[in-house]
Amino acid sequence: MDVRYDLGDDHRLVGTLCPDMKSTPERPDPDVVTAVTRSADLLREGCGLLLDLVDRAEVRDAAAVWIGRVDTVTARTDRVDVDALLIRPDGCVARALPTGQDLDATTLARALGTWFGQPA
Repeated sequence: MDVRYDLGDDHRLVGTLCPDMKSTPERPDPDVVTAVTRSADLLREGCGLLLDLVDRAEVRDAAAVWIGRVDTVTARTDRVDVDALLIRPDGCVARALPTGQDLDATTLARALGTWFGQPA
């Protein structure tokens, strides 16, 4: 569990398996009864996951053209070291946006393209 792959980002979570965080949806689906979700449950569909932990619209907007290949979820968690995580279907963190850091949309798009192909 302590393996870390070099994916070109020095954030301590990048290249590791995503911690199994409990999160609460920011905008709960009225048809879903569950209020708390584990990050592992969000990966069950076999898609990538962009986990927006502080409700940053620019993060979600940057990934919008990968819809269908990357699920975007806005949720609250007790993590304070990241605003967003891009997670591969195998659970490996491909990119992290540290707390309060400005989004580099080009870098996020490059990571999305690397792991999920070019947008349609």
